[in-house]
Amino acid sequence: MNAIVISVLAIFAVAAVLMYLGRLPALLALPLMAVGIAAAARISAPEILTEIIEKGLFRLHPAYVTAMLGAILAALMQRTGIAETLVKKAAELGGDKPLVLSLLLTAVVALLFTTLGGLGAVIMVATIVFPILLTLGVAPIAVGGLFLLGMSLGGIFNLTNWQLYRELGVDAGTILRFAIPTAVIFGMVTIAFAIIETRRGRRTFWAAAPQIEVKGRINFFALLTPLIPLLLVLVFSLRNLIMTSTKAMIFFHNIGLFNLLRLNGKPYEFPITAAMIIGICWGLATTWRPGSGGAKLLSRAIYEGLGNVAPAVALMFGIGMLVNAVMHPNVSASLQPLLQKALPQNPIMYVIIFSIFAPLALYRGPLNIWGMGFGLGKLMAAVMPAAAVMAALLSVGQIQGVCDPTNTHNVWIANHLGLEVNQILKRTMLYVWAGVVAALTIGAWLFMR
Repeated sequence: MNAIVISVLAIFAVAAVLMYLGRLPALLALPLMAVGIAAAARISAPEILTEIIEKGLFRLHPAYVTAMLGAILAALMQRTGIAETLVKKAAELGGDKPLVLSLLLTAVVALLFTTLGGLGAVIMVATIVFPILLTLGVAPIAVGGLFLLGMSLGGIFNLTNWQLYRELGVDAGTILRFAIPTAVIFGMVTIAFAIIETRRGRRTFWAAAPQIEVKGRINFFALLTPLIPLLLVLVFSLRNLIMTSTKAMIFFHNIGLFNLLRLNGKPYEFPITAAMIIGICWGLATTWRPGSGGAKLLSRAIYEGLGNVAPAVALMFGIGMLVNAVMHPNVSASLQPLLQKALPQNPIMYVIIFSIFAPLALYRGPLNIWGMGFGLGKLMAAVMPAAAVMAALLSVGQIQGVCDPTNTHNVWIANHLGLEVNQILKRTMLYVWAGVVAALTIGAWLFMR
């Protein structure tokens, strides 16, 4: 192991400890790690300024745009009352049964976070969901865990997250092929958590569940708003998966619509950013009423959405810098031999290795796509199939999404519920880790045979 590899590992370890102790936020840790790794690799100062910092800021620009559009859609759903209405209808269906209502509200949270993202959206939904469950006597730790599991379950289909995986060279159809069984697995994990944890530490409250007031009536078509962008992308991805079958190609060959949906002779993939824009237009059109001031509503949603997503975009700036640092020839040439020896080359070792090292998705670590993982993912894709790398990062990413104490939403949820942020980590970790092992098994079967 050469000096550069040792330096990279040491820089990560120091940064992880500082983040764990709360001394250094991830927003600052990632760019500092990028510059530290570049300096350790003896990259010149002008090259650090140009290749690492300046170009790193723009490295993930497709993800920035997708995140911004998703945040605008989230703000629009908040201002129009779509999100509140979905939660209210779930509460009405659940009645006063804690387990049923917990599962229904978690399903709504999952649905919403296929589109929503950012701390603003978390606060928006959580302030509606939390009082309902707490009033029914569900323990705060179970409430927080269920909300995070629902968020992460929806995040499996979140198009902003998909954009990062596509940067690894994986198409939407391949992501969908893995995302569906993975969502089923983590849906079962969520149900198990709900059954066990809603019965632990239950308390009885005499107060009635709070009433959710929604301004104006939200129609059925407006409630489809969070699904519209996802459906546009999924329909085309499913169509492309179907058309990979020779029999299906023959069957659909004479259907004009399927032949039209091609670009330069290739199957057409619906653009994620375009799907987001259509979702915004759909939400605005289906909630429009005379005198409602649609232009002002959209303008406010844009301002609020961009403000809410600013921390996530700033985090992506740091990720881009870190990716460029790790991908620099001085660094990648040192890391590549180590990865070739360490990475699995068969399905069994794939499951074993990524299962054991799954906790490295915590604290912006080497398997965290929102940290060092994206840069290492690019290097891993040179040794393993890119689809297998995507499956590994998406699987272990559920640990980051649910358990990671460096997530701003984990910190806010813990504070709001009167918990320590590490309590959430300890209570949810084993459930999610079990789901990770199952998801990795699916990934090995699909992409490592």
